[in-house]
Formats: sequence, C-alpha cells, structure tokens
Amino acid sequence: MVMDDEMETKLIPTLNNMGWMAASIGDPYTREFIEYSATAARPVMEIGAAYGVAAASVLRSGGRIIVNDLDPHHLHVLYEQTPQALREQLHLMPGSCVDGIEVAEGSVSAILCARVFHFFDSSMISTCLNRFHRWLAPGGKIFIVADSVFHGMNQEIYPDFLVRKAAGHPTPGWVSLKNNQRLEMQKNREEIQRAMPEYFNFLDLETLAPLFKDAGFLVESAGYFNPEYYYDVSLWDGREGVGMVGLKAHPLGFG
Repeated sequence: MVMDDEMETKLIPTLNNMGWMAASIGDPYTREFIEYSATAARPVMEIGAAYGVAAASVLRSGGRIIVNDLDPHHLHVLYEQTPQALREQLHLMPGSCVDGIEVAEGSVSAILCARVFHFFDSSMISTCLNRFHRWLAPGGKIFIVADSVFHGMNQEIYPDFLVRKAAGHPTPGWVSLKNNQRLEMQKNREEIQRAMPEYFNFLDLETLAPLFKDAGFLVESAGYFNPEYYYDVSLWDGREGVGMVGLKAHPLGFG
C-alpha cells in the first residue's frame, strides 16, 4: 500500500484491511496499561493487537501476556520478532473477541482493547465488555482506546451525530466513510479506503460509560486525548481519541 511519509512513520497497515496499527505507543491509556502490567499478579491480555507494539513493551518489562488478533498472520509477526528468551511469557490467541475466543474466568489482571471498538456497534461493544469482565480477576482493569466523535473524518458530519444521539440512537456514531468529505480531499484516498472498512463508530464518553457500567465495571478514569500517531485527515481539535479505564470491583467491594 502506498502511503505518504507521515503515515509511513506513524502507522502500519494491517494485513486484513482493518485500518492501521500505531507504530509506537501514542496515547496515555496504553502507557498506563503497560505500567500496570509490570506489577500484575496474573497474565494480562491485549485484544486486537495487530503486530503487538504494546504487547512487546509488556514482555520487555517482564510481564506475561495473552495477545489476540483477528488475523493470525499479525500474531506470527509478533512471535517472530519476540526474543527467544521472552517467548515463554507470550501466549497467542487468534480469533474474534466477540465470539471466537475464550479465556478462563478471573484469569487475567488487565485487558487492553485499543483501536478496536470504533469498528463495532454498541451491541458488539457490550458483548465484548461483558466477556472482558468475566475474564478479569476481581480488582482487574480494562483499558479502552478508540477513535472519538472529534476525529477529523467526523467533523463535517458531527451535527448528524448530535441529532442521532438526542434521538436516543444506540450507536449514534455509526457512519459510512464512503464519499466522506475529509477523506475525498486526500491525495491517496483510494489507498486509505482500501485499507479499512467502510463503516466506523466514532465514540464519545457518554456513549461508552453506560456500556461499561452495564457490564459491571466502575469507570475509574476517562477522557479525550490527542493521539500522537494521527495524521492530517484525522485531526480536528485535539480530542480525536477517547479512552476509558474500568475496574472490576472485588465482591462486596472489599480488597
């Protein structure tokens, strides 16, 4: 795939045309997950990891990690790039996080799901959050990173989002990027379109928070951020990314 120089340095295209993986850790929530993983009592997990930039950081810090992605070829790249001495700490798990994998109840300390939920509608997000809650040990945390409603490709159609949200639409940020005004202005728009799905779900805090709570999580922190890996087509006002950290409370609130 042909990309401009900025995209080549910040983003790596996935093999299954599900967008790009950030070439480096470029948001505060992923950094927090990596720091948290260094002291975790149990293995941690990364969902939709692509080539596993965050997972590699966890391994280098001494953590044990289960790495999931829809495309097993991505996981093979991660395995081949992992030093032999660290491979025992790495467990690969290809398949869909919605219905294609299973993890023992209460067996992981933390889960990172970064740049995945903007491909899902609210029903699929809810299904995943309930599964993640079951897999986490009491006291465990979920870290979510996604494209927000303030993503540049949503700027011209943001008023439509507000109308759908006010009407109570369960997935107000669900839009087609076909004929998107911002995307049409890009010189490499055809390459960009081939590298990602047509539909996206641009998320906001008010949409995410109830899904967290319905799954049993306590929202520990949340906010918008300016991702370091975004390029011109994605920029708007510095709130292009959204993150949320949820806590699985101990039974009866103890611990």
